[in-house]
Amino acid sequence: MERAGRPRAARLNRVPLLERAGLAYLGRLARGRTLPPAADPVHVLNPDEQRELRRVERGAIARAALAGAVSALCGVGIVTWVARLRGAEPEPLGDAAQFAAWTLAMTWVAAICALEIAYVYRDALRSVHALSRAAGLDPLAAEPVASALVRAALELPCDTGPAHGVDPGRESSRLRVVVASLLYKAKIALTTVLLKVAVRRVLGRAVVRVALELVAVPVAAAWNGWVAWRVMREARVRAMGPSFAREVAAALAGLDPAPLARDAARRAVACAIVRTRELHPNQAALLAELGGAEAGPPALDDPAALLAALPLLPEAGRHQVLALLAAATVIDGRLTRGERRLWRDACAASGLPATHEDLDALREAFVEGRPRLPSALRAAWA
Repeated sequence: MERAGRPRAARLNRVPLLERAGLAYLGRLARGRTLPPAADPVHVLNPDEQRELRRVERGAIARAALAGAVSALCGVGIVTWVARLRGAEPEPLGDAAQFAAWTLAMTWVAAICALEIAYVYRDALRSVHALSRAAGLDPLAAEPVASALVRAALELPCDTGPAHGVDPGRESSRLRVVVASLLYKAKIALTTVLLKVAVRRVLGRAVVRVALELVAVPVAAAWNGWVAWRVMREARVRAMGPSFAREVAAALAGLDPAPLARDAARRAVACAIVRTRELHPNQAALLAELGGAEAGPPALDDPAALLAALPLLPEAGRHQVLALLAAATVIDGRLTRGERRLWRDACAASGLPATHEDLDALREAFVEGRPRLPSALRAAWA
């Protein structure tokens, strides 16, 4: 018993505390609730599911924006109150009293921010649970799916380290990653500063003091709403990803059994991960559906090896691998410049025209849950 428990304990210790708390809360939400049998795959959204998804998404965005506005307004009120105490007539506060007042004010502001964050995270988890059920997915049916949904709700990043035989950071610049992270963390402060400068120029000095303090309210509401929209969109993509991966793998069941074709298929998914610079759970699911990295060739994530293998395949094999590459690039709901460049190079290596329009159409079809893939790409793996 002790030996059997060790791997699970070690795995749980590797899961971040915030993610473990989110999984526990998701489990409480799903307790005792069962879904009726689905009439269609999860990644196919019928009109009723589309309407329910839009309702869940709008509600999550509105609540997040309201929470940001209320939090910012409370902060402005506290800071304004202390500022007035400092200049109170006829006897302004002494230095010690001013320090105590500012300390108390900052404590209140920090407490309000903590309450806002806790509320936004809790509501995001509830909304992600409602969204997954609206799409016909039991969020706890598989642990990787539940984990992916929780990480989307809590804005936890995807893995960027080597995993499943793939190194997502193979072509990444460390400096670029650091700069992007710093800019993301500073987004609200930077927007507030820029908006204050604009208000100062437009309104002049007459009302600038009051207006500048209130600028934080719409900024916080807008950022919270935007982040909630991103969370809901990412949760939708992650909920549909495993189902889409199974359909792609089933459609490619007739792939040329030759080792070169099989290796090129797995390598196409691995190279899409490299060009995304992170291991999205949907791409990991697609790689697993194809047999996993263990069944792949050495240097699975080397784009140069993929481009070298494509001309050696028969024409039908090239079409199939390109179709799989297209699916791997859009299954995370976005198209990066690196992925577009890989698609263009792969088409050139195969002697086929690069059709970015088909790639964009496939991404839109997947994100919107359309029942049929674009015919131009479906024909390649039919």
